[in-house]
Formats: sequence, structure tokens, C-alpha cells
Amino acid sequence: MRSFKLFALTGLIALFALAMGTAWAAPFEAKMGLEEITGSVQDTFAQNFKAEIEKNVPDLKIEIYPVGVLGDANDMAEQVMNGVIQFACPTSHLGSFIPMIRIFGVPYIWSNDMEVNKELMTNSKALYEILGASYEANGMKLLAIFPEGWQYWSSNKPLRKIEDFDNLRIRIMSDPILGEIYKAYGANPLQVSYSEIYSALQLKQLDANIQPLFAQEEMSFYEQQDYMTNPFEMPFVSTVVVNKDWFDGQPQATQDAIVKAAQDSIAYTIAEADKMNSERQAKMARIKPSLVFYELTAEEQAPFRAKAPQIEEIFVKMAGPQGKKLLDSLKAEREALEKAKQ
Repeated sequence: MRSFKLFALTGLIALFALAMGTAWAAPFEAKMGLEEITGSVQDTFAQNFKAEIEKNVPDLKIEIYPVGVLGDANDMAEQVMNGVIQFACPTSHLGSFIPMIRIFGVPYIWSNDMEVNKELMTNSKALYEILGASYEANGMKLLAIFPEGWQYWSSNKPLRKIEDFDNLRIRIMSDPILGEIYKAYGANPLQVSYSEIYSALQLKQLDANIQPLFAQEEMSFYEQQDYMTNPFEMPFVSTVVVNKDWFDGQPQATQDAIVKAAQDSIAYTIAEADKMNSERQAKMARIKPSLVFYELTAEEQAPFRAKAPQIEEIFVKMAGPQGKKLLDSLKAEREALEKAKQ
């Protein structure tokens, strides 16, 4: 009888401890670093991603950190690889670790039809399998890719012909592929910190800049420039990654929720980015009526497109055989989608 009472008491204590442990268990937190400010396209993705995950995995809380809080873009890329933070939205800054990510800086490999590009970034096997494998080799899992809109040239003079780029001082991100593109056009590409672009434009240290429309408005670059030109050269692309060890250590249900939240957030963010760029263009035009918006015609694009193959060769030298496979596969997927739409 005594042993039975002891057994029963032990069982009650165990159940009580389990119940109290469940009640007192604190949510576990994951950090997500962005390369953009609060209210940006990346932030739009992050907020939707956070809401979707926390709805399906209540114990997982996502803390979002805009650019500058956790350091610069390079810092965040290294932090997610080392597991200091769990999620990040790195772009070309990962190029020194993953040369194949520089595919997003290669000009004129995308369709002029942004709907085709959206489909590619959502479902491309080339991107999620070939490029994805290179992320995994560096301790990350590629969760999402989305366009933030076309890259626009902002400038103090019309940029319609390749000759217009002779000695043009144009700001580029820290991506050697971009440097090679604008050298091929005859320009003088300069790497300037994002936070210093406005003053460099104001002081006439730069003649031109490359950004999606929302960023041109967000950072007030248009105040110092007279022309906004879409060359259909490339969209501005963001990726979303998670530290692979951390992800693999989560229960299957949590992994599934993270993947689904990322995929669902792509479509949401694409729609919001379209709306944001349209609204920002209208705002710039309203505030500065003299600002000229222009899209290069197919004929005007041709001389710039003619330089693309030499940039592709440089990319392949940087990225190796898998880089060539990625490039060829992505172009084949694009051509198939374009043909299907005809």
C-alpha cells in the first residue's frame, strides 16, 4: 500500500511539474536582420513572415532589426552564417562567400516582362536548387527570393545612349559585377555608402545612382537628380535565408511553418512592392513636377544588351561551373515562360 501511495504521489508530482512547465514555458526568440529601413519592401516581407509564423507556431517569436541595428549588411550576412542571428535578407553582400549570388547583378538575363521574373523568383528550380545548394554549403537555407522593382538610373542628364555614360560618375553597391557593367558602358563606377549617397549627389561628387523607385523616394535622392530611367537592365532582388543548423534543429512542424510563411510572403510582398513603387513614383512627380521618368525602348536597350555576354563571362569565372549551370538554366526557364505567354 505504501509503495502504491508513493507511486501515485510521484506520478502527481510529475504531472504537476509538466503542467506548470508548459504554463511557464517562455516563447523562444529568433532574430531577423534586414538590409533596409522600417517601412521598406524587405520590412514588408519581414512583417508578413513574422505574422504568419507566429500564427502557426505561437511559441516562436521573430524580432526584426532594420539596417544599422545589428551592423551593416556584411555584418548581418556573417551573423546569420555563424548562427548569431537566425534570419536575414542578404543580397550581393554575400558574393564574397557565395559567388553564385552575383547572378542577381548580371544585366539583361531577366525578362522585360516583370510577371515572368516574379514567376522565376517564386518557383525557379535553377534558383532554389542550384543556387540553394551553394547557400547550404555555407550554413544557410534559401527560403525566398523576391523582386523589389526595376533598378532605375537617376541622373542629372538624360541617359538614353551608351555614349551618355562616358566618364559618368555613377554610384554602385559593393559588387564587382556591377563595377564591370558600368566600366563596359564607359562610366566611372564608384562605391559609396548608402547613407552617404545623398550628400555625394548634393556635393556633385556623383552624377548618377542606381536604385529601385521606392528607394529613390525613401532616401530623397530624387531631390538632387532630374531624370529617372528604367533600362530594364535588372530588377533589385532580395533573398531571405535562415541559419541551416538552427532550422534543422527545429521540429518538422516548425520547419514546415517557416517554409510556408516564406513562400506565402513572396506573393504578398511582390504585390506590396508594386503598389509601393507606383505610389512613390506618383509622390516624386507631385513634389518635383520637373522630374522626367523614362523607359528605354528595345532599340535603345540594344547597345547595352550587347555588353551583357562579356559580363556573363566574368560571372562564370567568379562562380565556376555551377555558376554557368545556374546561368544557363535560369535563362532557359525564362525563355520557356516567355514562350508560354506568347
